[in-house]
Amino acid sequence: MPIDAVPDHVAVAVPSIAAAGRRWRDELGGAWCSPPHSDGSGFATRQVWYHGGAKLELLEPEDDDGFAAGFLQRFGARVHHLTLKVPALRPAVETICAAGYDVVDVDTSLDVWHEAFLRPSQVGGIIVQVAWSPLSEWDWAALFGTEPEPVPSTGPQLLGPTLFHPDLDACARIWTVLGGDVDRDDEVVRVAWGSAPLDVEVRRGEPTDPVLRVADGPELVADPALGPATVSVRR
Repeated sequence: MPIDAVPDHVAVAVPSIAAAGRRWRDELGGAWCSPPHSDGSGFATRQVWYHGGAKLELLEPEDDDGFAAGFLQRFGARVHHLTLKVPALRPAVETICAAGYDVVDVDTSLDVWHEAFLRPSQVGGIIVQVAWSPLSEWDWAALFGTEPEPVPSTGPQLLGPTLFHPDLDACARIWTVLGGDVDRDDEVVRVAWGSAPLDVEVRRGEPTDPVLRVADGPELVADPALGPATVSVRR
C-alpha cells in the first residue's frame, strides 16, 4: 500500500547559498520563495521556485562537523535530497517500514515540521526526506517577516532529478511505495505524483551524480561550488 505523498522540493548542497543563488535564481530564472533560514543545526537553507511551481532548496553548511559539510567534502556540490510531504508522518513511516524499507532519523519534536529519511541506496542514489508541515511558503516567509517573491509566469521549469541505478525493478517498487505513479520500460523508470510539478526519473546504469532536468532551460555543467548539471528537456 503506497503512502499519500506529494513532492515538495529537491535540495542541492552548496558551499555558499549567496554564490549558488546567482546560478539557480538568476541564471535559471527563478525567484526566492523563502528567506535565508538557520535553526542552529549546523546548516542554512533558502528555496527558489520556478515557472510551474517546482522548488529547489539550497543547503549550506555552517560548521565543519555537520552532515552538510561532510556531504560536500565527500561529493562536492550536488543533489542532496528530495522531500515528499505527507498528511501525517507516523502513518507514512509505518507504511514504508511495513513494505520492508529502513527509515532513519524520525523526528516529530517540532510543532511545524516532522521528518524522516530513506537512505540513497534504497531509492537510486538520492536521500528521500518524508515530511509533514501545516505551513505554506507564505506562512514560512511570514515567520521571518518577509513574503515570497512571485513565482515566475514564464521561463524554464524545473522538472526534477534524474538518477542512475542498475536495478530498475527495485527502484520501481520503492517509488511505488512512496506514492508515485510509476511508468517504466527496459531502460528508465519515470515517477510522477499526479499534477505535481516535480517528478523523478531513474535510468539504468551504475550510480553516479544525479542531474536536474529543466524544461526549455539552459544546460549547465556540474560545478563543485555551484551544483549539479542540468539537462534541457522539451515539453
